Amino acid sequence: MGEYLIIDGYNVINAWKDFAQLRQENLEHARELLVAGVAEYAAFKGYRAIVVFDAQEVAGAAASEKIHGIDVVFTDEGETADSWIERRAYELRRVQAKVFVVTSDYAEQINILGAGAYRISSREFREQYYKTKKEIAERLHVPRRANFTIIFIISSLFNGQIEGYYFL
Repeated sequence: MGEYLIIDGYNVINAWKDFAQLRQENLEHARELLVAGVAEYAAFKGYRAIVVFDAQEVAGAAASEKIHGIDVVFTDEGETADSWIERRAYELRRVQAKVFVVTSDYAEQINILGAGAYRISSREFREQYYKTKKEIAERLHVPRRANFTIIFIISSLFNGQIEGYYFL
């Protein structure tokens, strides 16, 4: 069944200092940047990744799409990311999948552990993420601050017009 990495998107965006200014200026761009970073991390580590955002920050019905090879979920109005993540973790554990959940929400962590999944705090995930980016750069012999993968993806999406955008 594989290994799954389920991320509480807004929990990470609100916990990482890297997103502090950006989330105030352009929350959509913060989401896009998180998704791109998770896609790179998951591809390198071999995880099936799911980033979940709850409806409190976006209006409308539930939606799910595949972006850069990972599933991005926006919950239905009235459903929290926490409840969606807990339900999915239980479903995946029932079929013997190994599940890692990224959140710093204590109540969610307790429920996740009860489901048999592993918890990773947003702070711990940030450390793992940057350690992995460094490892990727070393393997590719890319200078550490180049952030080549994300810059290339975003630059190609915007035809090279990336002024005013932030990169992790």
